[in-house]
Amino acid sequence: MFLSLYSIKGQSDNYFFYHGFEKWEGSLNLGVNSFYGDINDNTNKIFPATPFQSSFYKDRNFVLGGYFGKRVTPFWTAALEFKVAHVSAHDKYDKLAFFSRWNNEIVISHTIDILSVCNVETDWAVYPKIGFGIYGFQSKMWSTTTGEVLGAYPSFNSLIEATGYHYCFAIPFGIGGSYRILPELRVYFETGATWVSSDYLDALPSVKRGFEGVWNTIIGVSYQFDFPRAGGNPRFTNGNKALEDDGINDKYKRRRNRSNLGTGKPRYSKSSAMKKH
Repeated sequence: MFLSLYSIKGQSDNYFFYHGFEKWEGSLNLGVNSFYGDINDNTNKIFPATPFQSSFYKDRNFVLGGYFGKRVTPFWTAALEFKVAHVSAHDKYDKLAFFSRWNNEIVISHTIDILSVCNVETDWAVYPKIGFGIYGFQSKMWSTTTGEVLGAYPSFNSLIEATGYHYCFAIPFGIGGSYRILPELRVYFETGATWVSSDYLDALPSVKRGFEGVWNTIIGVSYQFDFPRAGGNPRFTNGNKALEDDGINDKYKRRRNRSNLGTGKPRYSKSSAMKKH
């Protein structure tokens, strides 16, 4: 899709590809999450919970994340993204609960700025987002009635103690919006889910296949910068393009030495008097 857009819109300023040293971005963000799977009050529904359910408030955990990426075009950004967070949930119907400690997500994400694609000149951005990567977790499940631990994953030596981390394939997807407060700085808001390929995120395999993952809502800031070229950028060697010597002065001196000013005639005449002079 990206290559097709570039081919069709190649003559438009909005579709050019940046150079390798331009338009990099770094970001940090903070938010909250909620589990989306077998152990919660809304199992495998569109939204994990509503504000009218107790689990909406008690099963939230803070999420710390960030990314480092490149704006490939003015509307397409590719980035290496990470998230770290606890994940937990309760099921009041089956009297079960689980907790995952320091789950981590590492993905390659892609965003497409819809307003930029439409050539809308604004400091705002609205974009869908999708990524592909890995998700690592270790989980423990117990009965909320007796407090007895019923299972853990991954577990090699026993069924009630998690051993190490299990990594599986993950696909995060969602939507976001941002506002550029400075040429290099913007603030953004994103919400979406991360689907994982394992059914053991809550340490309870379901009897039927279904979506299992984590819903994340975050706010963050990003800073845009350029890497200098190898050997320096000749256009900005002194840090100010306006003060850079563009070579016109040397060119003028060469022409002045080769001709009489104002006449364009050769400076050195063929006459012997002029040669002597």
